[in-house]
Amino acid sequence: MPDLRLTAAARPGSAPTADAETRTRWTIVALAVGAGVIAGLQVGKVPPAIPEMRAELGLGLVTAGWMASLFNAVGAALGIAAGLFADRIGARRSIGLGVLLLALGCAGGSLAADAWQILLARAVEGIGFVALVVAGPRIIVAAARPQDHGLTLGIWGTYMPAGMAVAMLAAPPVLAAFGWRGLWLANVAVMLAFALVFMGATAPRHWPGAPAAAGRLGAADLRATVLRPGPWLLGGCFACYSIQFFAVMSWLPTFLIETQGRSLAAASLFGAVAVAANVIGNVASAWAMHAGVGRRHLMAAAYMVMAGCAVGIFADIVDPAWKLPLAFAFSAVGGLLPAATLAGAAAHAPTPAQVSTTNGFVVQGANTGSLLGPPVMALLVAVGGGWQQTWGLMVACGALGLVLLAGLARVERNAR
Repeated sequence: MPDLRLTAAARPGSAPTADAETRTRWTIVALAVGAGVIAGLQVGKVPPAIPEMRAELGLGLVTAGWMASLFNAVGAALGIAAGLFADRIGARRSIGLGVLLLALGCAGGSLAADAWQILLARAVEGIGFVALVVAGPRIIVAAARPQDHGLTLGIWGTYMPAGMAVAMLAAPPVLAAFGWRGLWLANVAVMLAFALVFMGATAPRHWPGAPAAAGRLGAADLRATVLRPGPWLLGGCFACYSIQFFAVMSWLPTFLIETQGRSLAAASLFGAVAVAANVIGNVASAWAMHAGVGRRHLMAAAYMVMAGCAVGIFADIVDPAWKLPLAFAFSAVGGLLPAATLAGAAAHAPTPAQVSTTNGFVVQGANTGSLLGPPVMALLVAVGGGWQQTWGLMVACGALGLVLLAGLARVERNAR
């Protein structure tokens, strides 16, 4: 078992880190988080563009759903493998490759003439996405002092809600002016420019402490991670969270339209604001960990508040005027969990060279939950004849998350 009192970068055998330099390289941290936000943009750009894409490409509702969820399918299938690959070639190269694959898929998507071409392009984007997000924490661990790891990894946890919210708010005017293909090409330009800046700023000549490639990592290295219960429990914890978060955030606009008569524009705006609220929790979690609050306490609070808010959102016992504030609280307090879980992934890595592999478990759990949450909730609505019973899914996931968290607490106590 790893010594969980030490961060990954503080263990023997690690590459030079900010600890050796007695300072955190905040520019490098910001670039790593920026890479994550760019990945989040590629998730958030799709929902506002779906109506126009369906009309132009003749996409059915199911096909449009697959286009939106292919990111999650790729991450659910390849998270651990991508983490192993990132550790082998180096986190810096993995992020650079991820951005380029995202740009390639996005460029190909802008030329798509039918459903199969856009799905293939999204699959390429998905591979780039997972290559990028498994490597981000490794860069941050190397760039930050050990005492800043909770803070910096917590800030990293904002990448998805921040990217999604920016895309959902920025997409409508771009779509109105240039169409969905123009939106895709604008993303390509942003990604290519970012790739040049990132690779230049993190080059060894500018950053001597940049984490080097681990070289050959094979079955034995993967086995060292797989046989540890911590990564599996962290992945399960994130899956329980992401089922709840993506189920509610994906269907919140539809719920508001159907139950409160909101317009499409208003419901979409409320949805974007609710997603953005998740950033508040991530940042609060980062500062709390920096101040010494335990990761598990933050994760437990997120599960319990999300379950309670979900009951209020979907059950008939709460006045409709409270639905939106509860959705905001659901997302904001839920944001405590991603930051805490990602910080835990660095602590449970067998060696500093395997932070990305361990983070692959978290990414795989997160994407599995993201993939399952929306369709399971839709099934409950269809079977139950309405939204009133869907809160049961949230409560069940929260309860399972608390059980997994208890197991994680036991693992960490035994490791000391």
